[in-house]
Amino acid sequence: MSVATTYAEALYEAAADADAVGPVSADVAGFAEAYEGSEELRSVLENPEIDTRTKKGAVGALVEGANPLVANFLQVLLDRGRMHEFGEIARAFGERVARAQDRLEVEAVTAVPLPDDLRARIVKRIEEKTGSSVDLTESVDPDIVGGLVLRVGGVVVDGSVRHRIDELRESMQSAPVDAATAAP
Repeated sequence: MSVATTYAEALYEAAADADAVGPVSADVAGFAEAYEGSEELRSVLENPEIDTRTKKGAVGALVEGANPLVANFLQVLLDRGRMHEFGEIARAFGERVARAQDRLEVEAVTAVPLPDDLRARIVKRIEEKTGSSVDLTESVDPDIVGGLVLRVGGVVVDGSVRHRIDELRESMQSAPVDAATAAP
C-alpha cells in the first residue's frame, strides 16, 4: 500500500466514524482544486525553508469553515512533511469514497470531445462489466491521434491510435531480419 493510499484510508475511516464522508469529501475536493490550481500555494506549502507554523496558519485560513477532520488532516500532512503528496492522497481518497459508494471514477482521454451517444455507450458498457455506477470525466489530448484511453484507478486501458503506432514501431525495430531472405 502506498503512502498516499495509507493516508487516504486513514482519512476515510475517520470520516466514516464521524458519519461525515460527504462533507469531508467535498472539502478535500475543494482544497485539492485550490492546491492543484495554484502553483504559488503549492510552492509555499511544499517549501522546506518556510516554517511549518506559517504553513499551518495559511492552511488554517484557507480551510476555515471546513470540516475539522480536513483541517486536522492537512495539519498532520504539514507536520509530517507530506504536503507534496496531497494531490495523490486526494485522488486516493476520492477513489476510496467512490469504492465505498460502489462508484467507479473513470477518466476517458480522447483526441476530440466525445459525442453524447458515445459517452453514454462507454458508461453503459463499463457499468455492465463492473456492476458499479460510473463517474466519467473526460479530457482531450490530440497527441493520441484517435481512439480512447481509459483510466480506472491504477488500471489504464490504452486503445489509442498513438499507442498502436508506437507498438507497431517497436515491433518493427525489434523484428529479426533473415539475411538469406532479405532482398538486396
